[in-house]
Amino acid sequence: PMADDPPQMGPEIDLRIEDQDWVAGRSEPELLTTIEAALGATASHTRSGRVDLLLTTDDEMRVLNRTWRKKDKATDVLSFPSDDDAFETGFLGDIALGFGVMTRDASSMSKTFEAHLSHLLIHGYLHLLGFDHQETSDAEEMETLETKILAELGYSDPYSVSESQ
Repeated sequence: PMADDPPQMGPEIDLRIEDQDWVAGRSEPELLTTIEAALGATASHTRSGRVDLLLTTDDEMRVLNRTWRKKDKATDVLSFPSDDDAFETGFLGDIALGFGVMTRDASSMSKTFEAHLSHLLIHGYLHLLGFDHQETSDAEEMETLETKILAELGYSDPYSVSESQ
């Protein structure tokens, strides 16, 4: 039987941890809980699918950034949307996160590890779905959705300069 509105399943996540710093001081199940909550909340506002998630080093992020974006520096998050055929079958793409940049940025913004990780995961997932922030109106749409999803997860507005957590 077909329902009018089938329940939204969270995304299928293929997780690869290439830098053990990601699980230093926290267990892999705790980390996965944060990841599933962020991506699941994002999927509930957009669409679900499969995501390959790489948690890696700044050195690897620098290589990826240089190779794919011609920017020779480490970065916190990179998204690689799938091609149209794979997207149609449910594979949304790849997200890569670099531990060092992510944790330094979280610290400098007085954000918890979980809050900043959640924000970057939401941001990366939205990029897989075609959201971008090149134009002001697009950036406002993306930031508004990110802020709404983060609020549902109990995190403050990452774009508010007065807020910190």
